[in-house]
Amino acid sequence: MTTETRAIVVGAAVAGSAVANAFGAQGIPTLVIEKGFERDNSTRGDFLHPPTLRFLDAWGVLDALFDDGALPIYHLAVSHRTLGRLATYEIRARGQGRAGRTIAVPHDRIEAVMKGCAQRWPSVTLLEGTVTGLLREGGRVVGARARVGGEEREFRAPLVVGCDGAMSLVRRELGIESDRYLYDHYFVYIQADGPTDPPAAIHFCLDETGVIMVASRPRRRMRIAIYCERGAQNDLLRRSDADLRAYVTYRVPWLRDIHFTREDVHVYAVARALAEAFWAPGAALVGDAAHTTHPAGATGMNLAISGAARLAELVAPVLAAEAVDLDALDAALRAYQAERRPAAALALEHNHQQAGRIWMNGCHLDPYTYARNADPNAGWGVEGAGWGENPAALLRSAGY
Repeated sequence: MTTETRAIVVGAAVAGSAVANAFGAQGIPTLVIEKGFERDNSTRGDFLHPPTLRFLDAWGVLDALFDDGALPIYHLAVSHRTLGRLATYEIRARGQGRAGRTIAVPHDRIEAVMKGCAQRWPSVTLLEGTVTGLLREGGRVVGARARVGGEEREFRAPLVVGCDGAMSLVRRELGIESDRYLYDHYFVYIQADGPTDPPAAIHFCLDETGVIMVASRPRRRMRIAIYCERGAQNDLLRRSDADLRAYVTYRVPWLRDIHFTREDVHVYAVARALAEAFWAPGAALVGDAAHTTHPAGATGMNLAISGAARLAELVAPVLAAEAVDLDALDAALRAYQAERRPAAALALEHNHQQAGRIWMNGCHLDPYTYARNADPNAGWGVEGAGWGENPAALLRSAGY
């Protein structure tokens, strides 16, 4: 059995759901194929920044995220276990309304809300299945094969978009290499209940050992991120609930009222990667399939969503035509790569630089310099952009 549509999206996590919403908003017939099982979102990002929120607002996603409990973030603080509070910065709004301020939303809820909104578009269809390969004719991608309910099926479309993560099958099928760099540290993430200080804030806590970040989440929850040199994460994982809680509260005394169990503790191996190409004839890569980054700038999801929006702006007019002009489609895909790959490379490099200032290289040993480097209103991103100000590193020529 063969089914035809205008766009096939492989994967329905944040990147895939963003592409589906962007295409759905323009009425492009789109088939989203997802594996259907629950992902482990325990180490995934949960901050969405103002430039990204404007896209989500246009797709009707932003209101749904607030209905689900999104928490606006107002402050960034730096403290030291023995020196006390070193700085409390206001994170400036980047415009009026709900799209003007960074929000925190647990990653699983971001995925669920974005997917639910994508399904509202009449032109978007979600299908549970596993993509097993790409279809090709005359040197270009013309669709995908997938196993659906135990049956192998073929789906044809002028465009296939790989949104299937860092180990992307689509990227491998296209023969596109990815330059991957594995950092020499890990993060131990803990999801905990309790109030943060300040509320609705990001708080970097220093001591003689290193850095712990405490980030507010909705409903009086928090995410704790503990920086660990390679191997040290195993020591933390072997501790009992009581010992781990004692370790955290010794290093960050104001967390004495938090509650968590071993089930709330997860390890994240940190890497960055950039695909050599973001497109091939009839295909494109979006999100982690194209790039992954150090979480220092909280920009991974934002790069994925803004990339999805830009891809749709470039290719939707071609896909909306009665007959798709394949040469015009490839020209649009070349334009997508010409803009987005340099933008992603800039973002990855600046995230790496900021990681050196707030996580790595013994930065905790100079607390006052650390506090200056953590100022969210300058220095985090491309051209001195503040935290969350321009996470996509969109090139000026894009007109955003």
